[in-house]
Amino acid sequence: MLGVYPSALHIRWGHPEASIAALAVSEEPWPFWAGEDEAKLVEAWRQAVGWRNEWGTATPVGRLNGSSGRAVIDRVLTPLGLDPARVWTTDALPFFHVHRAPGSQGEAMSTRYDPFARAHGLPAHHLPDRPSTKELIRRAVAEEGDRLIAEIRDAAAPLLITLGNEALAVAAQLLDGDLPERLTPDGTYGRRHHASALRNDVEVLPLVHPGQRSAEWTGIHQRWLERSTGR
Repeated sequence: MLGVYPSALHIRWGHPEASIAALAVSEEPWPFWAGEDEAKLVEAWRQAVGWRNEWGTATPVGRLNGSSGRAVIDRVLTPLGLDPARVWTTDALPFFHVHRAPGSQGEAMSTRYDPFARAHGLPAHHLPDRPSTKELIRRAVAEEGDRLIAEIRDAAAPLLITLGNEALAVAAQLLDGDLPERLTPDGTYGRRHHASALRNDVEVLPLVHPGQRSAEWTGIHQRWLERSTGR
């Protein structure tokens, strides 16, 4: 299963001067992590950075951690009858990126965390911005193409699931076959395609990314779910 880039381990940060309900502090432990052992991971992070009481509180965020992973299990793998423990998961780019739009994680870091950090002698955040779709695809193919082909080969799985247009476009450029470069909201959604990686045949199932919020795509995916499960 090929995603776009990792999500993060988040903490709920609270301080009288500023707070953030879900602050990204580390990459998720594996692609499409479903939030398992969240409290232990948060505590391990606190120990690793030497968290101090004067910095405020750093606690688990609950269901905000692992939300994409749970959506993948519930809305992709389970309908296909796939055990998550037997699925090789990876990302087109291996680094967490932040959005900068109003109300985004990046804005919260810049306007709330960074001023606090400067006032208390802590480092400001330096997480990379989410690249444009075109640049994300270009970088994934140029910088990560060899790794991705090797992972597909080593997994030796008969089915490759791509999640989102970026992951599909990357697969289309790396694999030989009849893959489209983007999803289309019509009757072709959920169609499997034939491709090959280093002469190894693989079926490709392009699906929407679980993080998308479009009502149209949610409905299209729901109809695929109903067809897949016979409901």
